[in-house]
Amino acid sequence: MNLKHLLTSNDICKIFSILLALILISSCSSTSKQSSRSKSTNDNSATQQQTSSLSKALAARGFYKSRLGNINYINAPQCANYQVQSHRGAVRHPENSVNALIDALDNNFDVVEIDVRVTRDDVWVVHHDAQTGRETGTVDNKRRKIESLRYEKEWGYLRIRDQNTGRLLSTLPPSFRQIASAFSRNAKSKQLLNIEIKTKASIRDLEMLDYLAFKLIGQGRYFYSSLTLKNLSRMRDINSSVFLSFIQSPANRSLAVLRNDLEKGAGADPIFLRNKSLLEDLAGVASRRYKEYRYDDVLGMAKLKKSLKNNYGLAMDIRQYGQRASKIKRLVDQQGIPIATYTINGQAYHAKSLLSIKSKSRPTSVIIDDTLYGFCSEYGLPEMKKHIAISGLSKRLTMLPQDLDLERLDQINLYFDSGLYPAIGDQLKSIGKRITALKYTPVILNTTAGKKEAGSAVNLSSEEAIKIELRKGSEK
Repeated sequence: MNLKHLLTSNDICKIFSILLALILISSCSSTSKQSSRSKSTNDNSATQQQTSSLSKALAARGFYKSRLGNINYINAPQCANYQVQSHRGAVRHPENSVNALIDALDNNFDVVEIDVRVTRDDVWVVHHDAQTGRETGTVDNKRRKIESLRYEKEWGYLRIRDQNTGRLLSTLPPSFRQIASAFSRNAKSKQLLNIEIKTKASIRDLEMLDYLAFKLIGQGRYFYSSLTLKNLSRMRDINSSVFLSFIQSPANRSLAVLRNDLEKGAGADPIFLRNKSLLEDLAGVASRRYKEYRYDDVLGMAKLKKSLKNNYGLAMDIRQYGQRASKIKRLVDQQGIPIATYTINGQAYHAKSLLSIKSKSRPTSVIIDDTLYGFCSEYGLPEMKKHIAISGLSKRLTMLPQDLDLERLDQINLYFDSGLYPAIGDQLKSIGKRITALKYTPVILNTTAGKKEAGSAVNLSSEEAIKIELRKGSEK
């Protein structure tokens, strides 16, 4: 019996129709997929062209966008020849976090500074404050002293806090071992880690810290700093060649300004209570009996040399340094030691104070709370080269003045048609001399309570907004 006898002519026609339909569907599907792939390829190609065009426009200005989105100098930044240190890591991430460290390295900082403390069970961790509350919080809402907790049992309760929102994140603050490992993996050959020792540590604990640093990072890739001279003198006995930076305690006036700013900004609310730990850490409960110990004179230098012997430097409050910069610079140059400056009164105050000092009297190193571009752009910018871009953001980049703020590229299109551009120093400037009317539609918010809400206790009136910014704040 063959197939011909089993199937009627009608059956054969039906089978032929089904097969033809399947072939057509398969062909359409294949064409659709090819069309989709072609569209995707074209979209990717267009995106790559835009990225390439933008990269060339940035390069004509002497910059490039890093893999993490930082605006970096192609050549060395014109930054008064400072060694620039990123204070507690990059400002775009929570302080002392692994992300802050990696971002600062990506931003090409010379040095990344971190703070370390030792727990009750002798584990070195990265944490600035003596207790949780400001930079970190706990999932059980209990405040803990870092040096009193056991790492194995209690560190898991801690969470990093977003300093902009105050919200606890899902990330644990890192141990020193984690930070050192991250530095070793991501740092370029000349970048250094500044390990500020916050704990009044025993010789045994300091030996362990230096062992970990040497093992995970390598000699010559890190150095130590501390407000406690004894920590550094003990470390000198442990490591005879490592660089040591003694941090002179801040000026009494700086503490008063910080205290006043916190109280004025937040009164007795949780923000102030969290930030009180800064004062407690720097001034021993921020009492009025705080005494300003200074080493920036002949006798002080002699004490430092006796304790630290060789390969050491001094870090001091910019308020103290700025008062007699030329004398202090001459003194440290005679001693052959580098001088660094820091502030507790906001990055804007630090930057302004440095710019007011004559170039020959400026410090060797600066510890800042800013991006490298944000800080160094105040000292000068690379010469712009001629570049032709056809359209879009790249073309506007070639048309705008040298002081365009490259960290605000996303704002260029917002203002350009109105004759404005975002300039360095948080300014908004006109393109040329004329400013056209701003092209935006104002949105009027109706804050009047409706009938249903009229009897509720909700207050819809507007009040003055209060914001405390410790890392990039300013002092009047």
